[in-house]
Amino acid sequence: MKKIMFICSGNTCRSPLAEGLFKKYLNDNKITDIEVGSAGAGAFSGDAVSINSILVASNRGVDISDHRARNINLEHLLTTDLFFCMSESHKQVLLRHCDESKIVVLKVPDPYGRPIEAYEECAKQLESQFPQILERIQNTVTIREMTEGDVTGIADLEKECFSEPWSEQSLRDELTNETARFYVLRDSENLLGYIGANNICNEVYITNVAVNGNCRGKGYGQKLVKHLIKQSEAEKAFFITLEVRKSNENAIKLYEKCGFKLIGERKNFYSKPQEDALIYTYYLED
Repeated sequence: MKKIMFICSGNTCRSPLAEGLFKKYLNDNKITDIEVGSAGAGAFSGDAVSINSILVASNRGVDISDHRARNINLEHLLTTDLFFCMSESHKQVLLRHCDESKIVVLKVPDPYGRPIEAYEECAKQLESQFPQILERIQNTVTIREMTEGDVTGIADLEKECFSEPWSEQSLRDELTNETARFYVLRDSENLLGYIGANNICNEVYITNVAVNGNCRGKGYGQKLVKHLIKQSEAEKAFFITLEVRKSNENAIKLYEKCGFKLIGERKNFYSKPQEDALIYTYYLED
């Protein structure tokens, strides 16, 4: 299930209209695997939706009269796969908290305070973009928590990437481990990569990062690491740390690009083959 949100300023005109109309669009096309919501970049929570938005939606067979405004919050930022913003200003608000790859700007002017014809034009602009919006959603990779259905694929990826791979049972045990933070990156059909970590007393220890060999060079490793950073920030962790083989130049470049700092070295940490490990840490708090 993919989750998207439409974002405007007050969540009383454009974004609730977009939410209602796009839900109808999905229903008409018998698409059931997309969850749709909306929020405001500066909403007054609880405000009623604009009467003109209600009327324009009603003319299309959609009832949005029960909608109440809400502000974008941390849960939305962490759990939403794609945000569709009405303007560039809304994008700038989201960029403080999430990756640019998750944000699309629709460029739909605000009809607030204008006659109902402006709301009608707003609806038409939104509807004209629905096919492209759907295509973007369906072609987007998503990151979510690991589930039982991912275990076999991750175990195969472990065998591909590591000389001492985790077993299926070891991965399965993490599903019930309260400290585990395991996330998978997938497209509509395939497992593209995953990251595993443990949050122990607000100290996060990365165990593995792996990307399918056919998908490397597309920034997927960076997406996974940045996702873990965002999750760790939300949990008020103090730092994130990991070991990496001294010879693994690509992984080292990835971690340094994501803001990790070299803080030490462990002699003969790895076997098969034996090799020193470099310790990299990302500090979330001074």
